[in-house]
Amino acid sequence: MAAYVALTSLIGTIQQLQLLHSNLNLRDTSLKSLNLLYEKVDSLHELLDNSDAEQTENLHAEVKHIANEVEDEVESQMQVVMDEQHDGLHQQEALESFFEILQRAIEKVDSLKEGLIKHSQNNNLQAGNSSLCDSSSPRLHAPTLENDMVGYDIEQADMLSQLTGGSAPLEVISVTGMGGIGKSTFAKNLSSHPSILSFFDIRGWVTVSEDYSFRKTLLGLLKDANTAKEEELENKSDQVLADRLKKGLKGRRYFIVVDDIWSKEAWDDIRLCLPDYGVRSRVLLTTRDVEVAQYASFSKDPFRMHLLNPDDSWNLFYQKAFAENCFPVEFENVGKEVAINCKGLPLMIAVVAKILSSKRTLDEWRKVAQSVSSLADVDAYRQCSGVLALSYNHLPSYLKGSFLYFGLFPKASEISVGKLIRLWIAEGLLKVKGTERLEKVAASHLDYLIDKSLVIVSKRSMDGEIMTCLIHDLVHDFCLREADRQGLLYIENTDNAGPGLVFPQGCRWILRKSERSTHFSSRFYNLDHSKLRSLSLYPSDMFLNIAHFHFKLLRVLDMEENRFFDFPIAILDLVFLRYLALTFKRSGQLPISKLLNLQTLIVRPLSYISDWSLSLPNEIWKLSQLRHLHCWCMYLESPQTVSGNKVKNLVLENLQTVSGLTPSCCTKEIFEGIKKVRKLEIAGKAEEFYSMMGWENNLKYLKELETLNVAVWHRLVMFMSNAVPRSINPSPGSFPPNLKKLTLSGTCLPWNCMNIFSKLPNLEVLELKDHAFVGIEWEVTEMGFPKLKFLLLEHLFLSYWTATDDYFQCLERVYIRDCVYLQEIPEGFADSVTLQLIELHKCCLSLVIFAEQIQEMHEELGNNLLKVYAFESFLQHEGVTLLFKLARMKMQRSKSIRSETV
Repeated sequence: MAAYVALTSLIGTIQQLQLLHSNLNLRDTSLKSLNLLYEKVDSLHELLDNSDAEQTENLHAEVKHIANEVEDEVESQMQVVMDEQHDGLHQQEALESFFEILQRAIEKVDSLKEGLIKHSQNNNLQAGNSSLCDSSSPRLHAPTLENDMVGYDIEQADMLSQLTGGSAPLEVISVTGMGGIGKSTFAKNLSSHPSILSFFDIRGWVTVSEDYSFRKTLLGLLKDANTAKEEELENKSDQVLADRLKKGLKGRRYFIVVDDIWSKEAWDDIRLCLPDYGVRSRVLLTTRDVEVAQYASFSKDPFRMHLLNPDDSWNLFYQKAFAENCFPVEFENVGKEVAINCKGLPLMIAVVAKILSSKRTLDEWRKVAQSVSSLADVDAYRQCSGVLALSYNHLPSYLKGSFLYFGLFPKASEISVGKLIRLWIAEGLLKVKGTERLEKVAASHLDYLIDKSLVIVSKRSMDGEIMTCLIHDLVHDFCLREADRQGLLYIENTDNAGPGLVFPQGCRWILRKSERSTHFSSRFYNLDHSKLRSLSLYPSDMFLNIAHFHFKLLRVLDMEENRFFDFPIAILDLVFLRYLALTFKRSGQLPISKLLNLQTLIVRPLSYISDWSLSLPNEIWKLSQLRHLHCWCMYLESPQTVSGNKVKNLVLENLQTVSGLTPSCCTKEIFEGIKKVRKLEIAGKAEEFYSMMGWENNLKYLKELETLNVAVWHRLVMFMSNAVPRSINPSPGSFPPNLKKLTLSGTCLPWNCMNIFSKLPNLEVLELKDHAFVGIEWEVTEMGFPKLKFLLLEHLFLSYWTATDDYFQCLERVYIRDCVYLQEIPEGFADSVTLQLIELHKCCLSLVIFAEQIQEMHEELGNNLLKVYAFESFLQHEGVTLLFKLARMKMQRSKSIRSETV
């Protein structure tokens, strides 16, 4: 795996240099050598893909070493070239040395390629002379698992009903979840239940595992079906065995558990051997792979196992540690702490409980309680990590590095998916083919890991996009240990620092672990970190003297949680930085023109309510690799440059997201310079927006813009008044037609402006926050929002909202938060055929009752799709209600007078 990471990183480095060749004045000979090196490394990458890492362990280690060495030499010399840019003679010498390094690199890669080809040919020859399969029988019957199933009483009853009831045709029911969560135990409890034993004629169990053998599976099922003696089947072909199984099951009601299946292909083989005679036979399938689960039971959603809550965790722990042992009552308090630290994973709970059941002193129990969260107990780790190792080893090579990278995030933390993807890209962990977008490839990698039950989705946006994810503590520990074992990670632990520690050769990542010290040890600065590529600092009170850095090839410097008074000038020497995240106090200009490799720039102020602002110089338009730009109150200079007598517009072709742009930068020239941007946030103080009215008309130059967030910060204002000045001035046609998501905050628009947004043809998500609209009534008078699916109203002084269901033709979900004066929602929602959810947070009880009445009306019509959920509801104050009733009556009189006048 480490070899694969090294090659992928090298390919990314070559691609970076290819894109920067014009800035670096590379000669044609160097550029041709660079292109040739890319082709050769890419072909080596494919050879490695098809090789067996275990059988070629030494060769893989050599691949890693050579790839890292080539990358270090190429980047180190390129740094010399960049340093000598303004010295013609010395730069020519640097370029000549660069060419020689490329030639040597090509020779090294050729040598590696020959070794891999030769080893591959030898393996193929050996495979041709070996037996095709092992005829030994697999584990056929439900194993005696140590985990007793707790916390699933309702789910088990529901599953028993599905298995013994329902329609006559054969049904397949899938159970999915991460390793160690109890899928097999759940299946075992079901298969041994009296109702299953009495209902089915034949009951079988076959464990498929990742080393799938069709023949082993057939032999196991035939044995359970009692169709023949095992010795009579040994010499039969697979086809004969499959036919024998079909005949043995004919006309009989069977229940078969297919445990731990890993692929669709394995299920296709097994499914062909399970006939359907319309007698209510059932198959229960367990897998870690959600995609396999959905494929096998396509007509039914898979049942997803969940982590145990604290009470169920304790119940399971008690069964394993206390039920058969006599311990004094004081052991229970320690046991409860241990159960909580196991974070709801049944396998971990059972293993640790078993270890403790053999220990007889309270001190021993306390020691385990202190260490179990980090799996310091070797026995526990070995038993639990074996389960995860199966999942890890089964991952494709290109995903293993991305998976292990999760270990660099703080344990038990929610991980921002946006940040994770940007770091994966910066680390060079993604291999992209053709014109694929890096962000899209990264998202597919994350989806894969989620489907394999290794990563857990934590939060989603309204439209279902994954915002944060997390991994179980056991998975986190596995990632750390495996990355350390592979020589990818160095853990700087100041609490247990030994004097003679050596930085591992080829190590790319540093993780600092310390509960006490806020400084790196002096040893950290003295070690040879010249090859280091990634440094992420936690916790936030960490102090690092950047001026003492010896690692000039650093790619990732994540210090977003740390605080500086000013921008550290020493960072400018880190010319290979791809990811830079900082927080500092002093505002002003950011001198980043030397960081030509920068892909992500994140700069935060210490306080968001100060007069802090940031100016990015004109040179930023030369950072052609920039993909994500996130700053607060950010001012960009014009991208226009004068070359001779011609005005040239610079364009950041790769820029995907921009956050914190001030309205004064929303000019035609700047928008044309970031024309490929997909997500944009425009933010600033109300005064800035007031002085820049009309910038909205320039949004039309962002033809690929999909997500727009406009955030206006106000000082104390009485927003209930209709006299509050609007912060933006939208007009028909001013917003790009491809816009899918729009968030407005503090814009203080009158409700009649909603007609402009309602005509956006592709808008799917609309979020109105913090007085985005002012006034107490939103009255919908014409058709609109042809594709809107998700609507959020948050912290608005809205009291009356009326609309027909035709106005929201596709609306699926409505979220209302902190709209304390809103008493009704549109009655037209009662006729909606698309509405699925109304969620109310901190809203008055009258609104909750009204929404529930709409739900009842849906149910009376036979539509059970709509669900209403209310949180922290309250009774509205009578004085406030009276105030709004008077305002309502006044508006109605005004309308009546106007209509009579007309």
